[in-house]
Parts: sequence; structure tokens; C-alpha cells
Amino acid sequence: MLNLQKTQQLMEIDSEIEQNKEIMDDFIDTILEIHESIMGNKECSFSLQTVDKARKKTPVELTLRIYDDGSHSVDRTKVFIYDMALLFNQYTRDRHPLFLVHDNIFDVDQDTLVQCLNYIYKQEEQYQDFQYILTLNRDKIENEEQRKLIQMDIDEHQVAVFTKEKKFLGRNYQEK
Repeated sequence: MLNLQKTQQLMEIDSEIEQNKEIMDDFIDTILEIHESIMGNKECSFSLQTVDKARKKTPVELTLRIYDDGSHSVDRTKVFIYDMALLFNQYTRDRHPLFLVHDNIFDVDQDTLVQCLNYIYKQEEQYQDFQYILTLNRDKIENEEQRKLIQMDIDEHQVAVFTKEKKFLGRNYQEK
């Protein structure tokens, strides 16, 4: 009986996905545009599908594949691309709080870091209704700032500075 209910619910989800194909296609286009802006190509894909397997805990699977997929830093880039797509896609931004926080997401290669920051800067010129907070070690971008590779004025966008002496929330923090 439970398997029958699960199968029926999955069929309903499949129907919803099909009914919203135009929105899905538009979201995929947004992902492709962001990927091209950051990675320089559109060699990526996004899919949303139901999974009808007893061992799977979630009935829906989101899959985002990007250029040079597989490494830890590329996974961080995928999170950035997906989150930005949700924030800036014409359909998803209607329900988005227009507020996004990324903590230490830019542990990526320097070119990707620069392109991500430049993408945010371009979006800021187009949209003034969102807030994006990120943590970033200043030394990761000093060279790129001096070479004028980063389009935005980091000092103008910087809200807070924390050091080993001036800690965020006055506490020690260690990732696990």
C-alpha cells in the first residue's frame, strides 16, 4: 500500500515538472548564462527528476553538472551558480527572499573567484533589490585588485573586517 502511494505521489510530481517545463527551461537558461559568465562556456547541465527506488531517502533528485566537474572547489562553484540562478531567475526570484549568504564559498581557483565577483558586480548594476553577504580572506584578492581584474570596488562593498584579534562574535570557530 505504501509503495502504491509513493508511486502515485511520484507521478504527481512528474506531472508538476512537466506542467512547469517552460519555467524549468528558463531556469536552465539562467544556469547556462551564469556558467558562461564564470567558466567561459555553456558546458553544464541541470536536471530535476523523480526517483522511485526503495533505498533513496529523497523522492526528487536535482543534478547540476558543470565544466571540470568533480573537485571540491568545483562543488563550491556549483553551489554559487545554483544559488545565483535562484536569486536572479525571473520565475524563482518572485519567491526568493533576495538575501543570500555564502560563508567561505570562494575556496576556488583565482580565475573562478574573479569571475564570480565580476558576475555579482554585473548583477548589482542590473538589480538593486538584493543583498549578498560573503566571507572572503582579503589576501585572496589583493593581487587581482592591484591588477584591476576585479571590476567592483571591494572597499566600497566591505561592511565588516574581522581578524584573529577582532573575531566575529568574539569567539573562536573551527570548521569540522
